[in-house]
Amino acid sequence: MQLSLTASPASSCSSRFGLHKRDTQPVSGRACTSDTQCVQFRSDQIVRSSKHEKTSRLGEYACINGACRYTVQAGELCRTANDCAAFHTNQRLDLNVSSSSWCAPQFCSLESTCGGAWTLPGAPEDAPPDAESRRPVTNGTVTCCRGLPANSQCALISASVDTCGSGYACDSRNLCINQEPHQQQVWIGVLLVLVGGATLNIGLNLQKYAFRKHQSRLPVQETADDKDEDESPVPEPASPICRFRNKLQSLPIGSPYWAIGLVVFVLGNATNFIALQFAPQSLVAPLGAVALVTNVIIAPLLNNERIGLFDVGGIALIIAGCVIVVVFSGIVQQNLRLCMLIQLLRARPTVIYLCIISVAIAATYMFLWSIERALKRHESEDANLTIFNKWIRPVSPSSRYVRFGLPLAYASMGSLMAALTTLFAKSLVNLLSTSLFDHENQFTSFVPWCILLVTVFTAASQVYWINQGLLRYDALLQVPVFYVVWTVLDIIGGGIYFNEFKLFTTVKYVLFTLGVAVIFSGVGLLANRLKST
Repeated sequence: MQLSLTASPASSCSSRFGLHKRDTQPVSGRACTSDTQCVQFRSDQIVRSSKHEKTSRLGEYACINGACRYTVQAGELCRTANDCAAFHTNQRLDLNVSSSSWCAPQFCSLESTCGGAWTLPGAPEDAPPDAESRRPVTNGTVTCCRGLPANSQCALISASVDTCGSGYACDSRNLCINQEPHQQQVWIGVLLVLVGGATLNIGLNLQKYAFRKHQSRLPVQETADDKDEDESPVPEPASPICRFRNKLQSLPIGSPYWAIGLVVFVLGNATNFIALQFAPQSLVAPLGAVALVTNVIIAPLLNNERIGLFDVGGIALIIAGCVIVVVFSGIVQQNLRLCMLIQLLRARPTVIYLCIISVAIAATYMFLWSIERALKRHESEDANLTIFNKWIRPVSPSSRYVRFGLPLAYASMGSLMAALTTLFAKSLVNLLSTSLFDHENQFTSFVPWCILLVTVFTAASQVYWINQGLLRYDALLQVPVFYVVWTVLDIIGGGIYFNEFKLFTTVKYVLFTLGVAVIFSGVGLLANRLKST
């Protein structure tokens, strides 16, 4: 049956790609003698205005039994086995691959309904149901193509459509091999995160050095302020603007050391974000904690902080735990498109994880707010108390909430914000990579811009809370706790959001948990510094 392309989904897709039709006759069903002839029919339909042509496609026309037919690779939507490139390759090469079904729900993945092969320029109009639904795939709702198994003979249909199963690729020997991330790219990611972690740590300690210098000048200023207060018999309640100004004055913003430290810290974070493009989050996150070695070297030199045996032992345990976690971490697909990211974000485990992080941020903030005000009430009874402060009981500086709770809360607050930053930055890096290198603009809706705004907001919040912790407490305590909590949350977040735990065996789960336990043991040794803060 000959149908016009004038109002089809394929034609609307063509307009999005900057294409216009030359031949209105559909390719499907046209007589042919070779795959090349079918590809030429498809090329004659449209003129590509873009210079970027891909050598591989998710779907392409092939000459099947003397007629052109559109075939797709593994994981793409299908109606029958005749839609699957692997099915025809199995028949052409007489591979005798046994399979009860070449088109079934169990072969679908998150990417199956993300506008794949059936929305390419020149694709037939009679696409399977849900080809552009962008709904999460559940078994039984749609059917997808099976691919050829590992180590079997393979071929590229029409020299562009891979016929191997998901996770495998047809190599130069025409064999289906495991498509692991390129080792060279992984090592680039490892190198970047090591450099970024060390750079970030140097930035933190430079900021701590600036804080210490700034604090040494405060007593003189406070004495002058006390004289002014004696001359004023009635204290005026501080307005929110005044309180905000006082907080800014407590930061060494004018110090060149603080400015350089902030720039170095931002550059370190940027390097870590770039590393997310080359290596999985579960690998990048633990390696960031290796920068604690830099902290042991830099902190004593800049901030006159002494190192004890507990510090060395704690950091050694953290590094050992990180190595275990790295070895038994998961691998995740890179270059996820917006549709897949949205489906991953809507998954129930991801929603639960983000809710837990949000509740933890709110609870930590309320703890800091209440304890700080309780300390002020203990230091001086203020007659001008707000209705909220009147319900807060005074707390002594020797209280465990002050000695133990506040240092850990400040470090944890920065870590929670950093965990969200990494999660959304990983998504942002994927969107940018797909837009820039695959020439598929992902920033056509409000969702990518929301991801960008959340990344910027959480990154700025991370810097703020880290600085607040460094202003009050020892860098040899704040930095390790920040890194460890951040690392653990990043690993968990990567496993949940990017499905990095889907291939875990029982042994991997046990050893992964052991690595996390070793990290926490190191935190326990570092917590010994709380006695001196």
